[in-house]
This record gives sequence, structure tokens and C-alpha cells, in this order.
Amino acid sequence: MMKWSDRKRVLIAEDDGLVRETLRTRLSVAGYDVHVARTGTEALQRVLTVQPHVLVLDINMPELDGFGVLEALRLDHPDLKLPVMMLSARRNEDDVKRAISLGARDYVLKAQAETDLLGRIQRLLRKAA
Repeated sequence: MMKWSDRKRVLIAEDDGLVRETLRTRLSVAGYDVHVARTGTEALQRVLTVQPHVLVLDINMPELDGFGVLEALRLDHPDLKLPVMMLSARRNEDDVKRAISLGARDYVLKAQAETDLLGRIQRLLRKAA
């Protein structure tokens, strides 16, 4: 049996309450220690306090969007090796390129998140190990 302290921490930064709670429930049931942020500013604060193993980051958020969060993490914490998965309803190829260029390791459409999320998080954790 896995001890509570062995559970991997996932931070979900998502302003849509329904999406956030669906992801939180799904990841909690899968055994992750899940934390949430509703804004980009809150996400930056929680990265430092929670020290997640993976950040699931929405692009469209109040105060600071997902790209702004990536830029701030890169500038303020260049040594941070946090795998980031972008989550968006936007299918724009330029968004994908921008996210990857800013350090995101994956980009998932919200429509795919329900089926792909767990496998993709596991893959990010394996690569980070």
C-alpha cells in the first residue's frame, strides 16, 4: 500500500470550476495528491508552496495566463525542473509551439483530457525521474 507521503503531487491551474473539479477527482481517484489554483498568479504561488511533481496548466486564466506563468517560472526559477502539461480548448498550432518554446513538455486539448490525462501525467513523471 502506498503511503500518503509517497503520492505524487499534481497542481492543476484551471479557472473553469467544472473542468478543475473533474480533473481533481480523476487524479485523486488515481492516487495523486492533487492541489488546485484558479488563476495564474495563484498557480505561481502554489508551485512554490506545494512543490508539485507535475503542473497541469490552462492557457486562458485570469490575472496571468498560462504563457505568463511559464515565462515567470523560467525567469524567476530557472533551475526548477517542473514538468508542465498545457491544457487548452485552443487548437492553434502557434499556441502549441509557444507553449513548448516556453518549457511545456506536453499540450493536451481539453476535449482529450478525459481520456489522455492519466497516461500523459505518468509519462511526464517517468521522464522527470
